[in-house]
Amino acid sequence: MKVLSSLCICRRRTGNVHEGGEMGKKKILLIDDDADFVDATASVLTNGGYDVIVARNGEEGLEKSKDAKPDLIILDLVMPLREGYSVCRELKESPESASIPVLILTAISKEAREDSYASKIAVDHGADGFANKPLSGKELLDRVQRLLVKGVSRIERRERKKVLIVDDDSDFVNATKQILTANDYEVLVAVNGEEGIKIAKAFLPDVIVLDVMLPDKDGYTVCYELKKEGVTGSIPVIMLTGIGENLAKPEFGEWIAVDHSADDYAEKPIGAKQLLKKIERHVAPYY
Repeated sequence: MKVLSSLCICRRRTGNVHEGGEMGKKKILLIDDDADFVDATASVLTNGGYDVIVARNGEEGLEKSKDAKPDLIILDLVMPLREGYSVCRELKESPESASIPVLILTAISKEAREDSYASKIAVDHGADGFANKPLSGKELLDRVQRLLVKGVSRIERRERKKVLIVDDDSDFVNATKQILTANDYEVLVAVNGEEGIKIAKAFLPDVIVLDVMLPDKDGYTVCYELKKEGVTGSIPVIMLTGIGENLAKPEFGEWIAVDHSADDYAEKPIGAKQLLKKIERHVAPYY
């Protein structure tokens, strides 16, 4: 979508638009296929003292995020090869780029207000900011500065949310731990039910991911015992299991989970995106 913003273009330049970066300058990766918009935006950012790297489509943007390691990414939605929402989600799911603030800047939404449906989708895909084109140069620089400061404060001051995984499947645990750590969660692990209950009481995690088929006692019983304890009773429990395939009625596994006070349920195998959404649904936001 070709939309020329009302960004102010100044003549004096203090930065460069290139593949690398200058020492001491914050690097901003601009992912957008609109040449006019890119030129105007890059001019504002370089005059603001930033070093700008440009990618013309989503795939190129993902590659340059790995190579350039920018401090912030400005991302369009409507682009060739890959739309911006999926690019944002992939950036946030990668350990190398999960902590990089992403500002989605687009003209796709007909709604000018900040809580538009397009902005809500952006939040669900991990974006740190959303704005509609056109955007003034001052407002762009203000937003960039706020996100950069917020990114630093998030790293320095935020206590990470804790997720307890109770599961004896080492492959599942390792894969889940990797994706949660990349999204800035602290991960605790228990390999059986009794250990899970002890860790839950000691560390009071923000959410528990609980398997049904455990070596000592079944997950349903573990969930029930956690929920009847005052200290752990309010902790959300997400039950994940492959038990459904062993039942005459696969949905019966979920019914049992509900009767044992589980807050959520899903059958294995579960995709990383789906699991992350379930956890985010039950964990209170940081801000």
